[in-house]
This record gives sequence, structure tokens and C-alpha cells, in this order.
Amino acid sequence: MKKVVLVLGIAIVLLAGCDYIGNNSDKKSEEKSTSVVLTESESNSKQSTATASSVTTKAENKQEKEPITFVPQNDETDKGLTIENDETLAKLQKIVDENQDMGFEDDITIVYSGQTFGETSNLAGIFFIVNRTDKSLKNMKFTYTFGGIDRQLIFDQKAFALSEEKFGTLEPNTVMPMYFPIEPENEMAFKEIDAAQVIEKIDTFNYDTADNNTDSSGKEPATSEDELTFKIPKQNSDKGQTIENNQLMANLKQLVDENPSIGFENDVTVLYSQLHEKSEDQLLAYFFIINRTNTTMENLSFIFNYGNKNGEKVWDREQYRISSEVFGTFEPFTVIPMTMEVPAGKEELFLSITEKNIQTSIENFHYEKVN
Repeated sequence: MKKVVLVLGIAIVLLAGCDYIGNNSDKKSEEKSTSVVLTESESNSKQSTATASSVTTKAENKQEKEPITFVPQNDETDKGLTIENDETLAKLQKIVDENQDMGFEDDITIVYSGQTFGETSNLAGIFFIVNRTDKSLKNMKFTYTFGGIDRQLIFDQKAFALSEEKFGTLEPNTVMPMYFPIEPENEMAFKEIDAAQVIEKIDTFNYDTADNNTDSSGKEPATSEDELTFKIPKQNSDKGQTIENNQLMANLKQLVDENPSIGFENDVTVLYSQLHEKSEDQLLAYFFIINRTNTTMENLSFIFNYGNKNGEKVWDREQYRISSEVFGTFEPFTVIPMTMEVPAGKEELFLSITEKNIQTSIENFHYEKVN
């Protein structure tokens, strides 16, 4: 499983009366992890193993392959745009026709076309998504890294969602265009990128299959029956804390109830709840650990980075162990809260981080399966 950190887009709430969730005595500092930022995704997604190369050049991937066909998005065809009457689509089809080797066999690949759409402040890069599998895919969601090899990253594990309604179905051996908005501060670096040599990497890729109505795990898609259950950590419940007698637990449960779609399907997600409070000289931040898999887990561990896009870190290579003695077991479709102590001197930085400037990551995720 690849782990993703989310930021829940709700108002910050300051709680009166501090309440510590769990015990972070198992926390240790070591190792690094790569950055993950999620800013433009629907919360639900389905896990697959599709990956792209971390560095792609036009000289790669020259083996003989099945022909691929360029297909516009649903949104474009619904507006009456065609290859014949739209200059952009005509240009993109020509690129595909002249590069029939693009994409990896038996996989999904994202390729920068070298083209842009729109003007400054509304500029978008045009990317291709290439399906060289035998599956028809819809409702695709993925995190994507892109940039020049010797320049800054334009997208650093940024999340995108391609809904069936707007995008359509990506049939086998077809290519569709995607128009990814470029932040104004990244426009200059983006325009200077050489499309022939870039970093392009799909970090997670999730989808539904259109032909048999199953998701990428081979199971029936998640339904409203797969509702999340808020669970108080074992250490807290052992002390007699309940939703009824503990205001913090009640507030956290309310957040889960009001945001039932949080977390990635078929994966474990760590999410900042936007709840924090001051305890003496310590700022405490409350995070959720969300298990949307069918596996019961215990004794989780991971390496955690959390900061902003300027490289300022609140947590830098912090290792966390979520022990069963403190938190209990993580049953399928449950959410358990945990407390993270904001390091001294990092309080102002932590409170300044928003959905737009967050840069965070989880790596080396491990757990023990409970039979």
C-alpha cells in the first residue's frame, strides 16, 4: 500500500480543556520520506499497482506495440468539439499518431504532451493518459509527480480525479488528454521544461473498471454500506472515556460523521483533523488514521514528514509506532484518532500550513495483520 496524508478542509476548532489521545512514547526520529501533497482530489479512491517510470525520455519505450487511438474527453465531445473543428484536439491527435510507441505495456502511463492551454494565471499543461491494459477504466484517481530533471517540481505527488461524467471511459489502447492547471508561481519553471526529458511518476493510481463494474482490487465498488466507524483508542477507552462523557472524542466523531468519504478506498490514510489545542507550553494536533481496507491491523509504524512547499518542516523524518497496547486494533472501515505533539518552536509554522501550501509524506508503512 502507498500511504497518503490528507488535510481535511474544515474550519479550525480550538478546544477548551486538553485531552491527550494515545501515548507517543513509541515515537522515534529517523529516516527520510518523499513528499506527498493532496490538494485536488475527491476523498475516495481505489488502489491499483499501476506505475510510471520516475524519469522518462522520448528515447525510451521503442518496442513494437499495439496501435493507440486518441480520444477526446466527454466534456469536449459534449460541447461539440472534434478533431475536425478544434485546433487543439487536432494537434494532440497528430502528436499521438506520430508517437505510437508512447506508454508502457500492460500499464497506465501519463505523458506530458509538450503543449499548453490558456494564458498566464489560467495556464494548463496538456498531458496524455495512456491505457495499454485490457481493461476499460473510469473514475480514475491518482497522485502525480512532474517536473524538469534539473528544475523544481511542478507537481509533487499532487492528486487528481477524472470522473466518468466529465472524462468518460478510458478504453484499452486509447489516449485521452488531461488539462492540469499550473500555479502562477510555477509557470516560468513549467514553460522552461524540456518535454523530452522530465520526471514523470504516478505514485498511486486508483480506478473503477467499466466492463464488469468492479474496482481495481477485483471487488465490488465501495458503497454507502462501507461507512466509517469512529473508534476511541484503547488506552483512552480503558480510562472510561466515551463519546458521551468526553467532549474531544465527541468533536472528533462529529468530524468523521460529517465527512464520511474521507480516506482512500482499499488503503490506510493519515489525515489532519484540523483540531488542535494548547497544553501548557505544548501545541497538540489531532490526526485521524483511517482504515478503508478489509484487513484488521495492529502495531502500525511509519515515517512522517509534514511541512510547507518552501521546505520548512514541522515533523522531519519522524518515526511513529501505533501500538496495539495504546490504540488497539484497526478494524476495516474504522477511524482512530491520535495526538501529535507539535515540536517546540514550530507552532507558528504548523498553524500557517494550509491545503494550498502543504507538503507532507508517509513512507515505510508497516503493520501486523490480525487473523
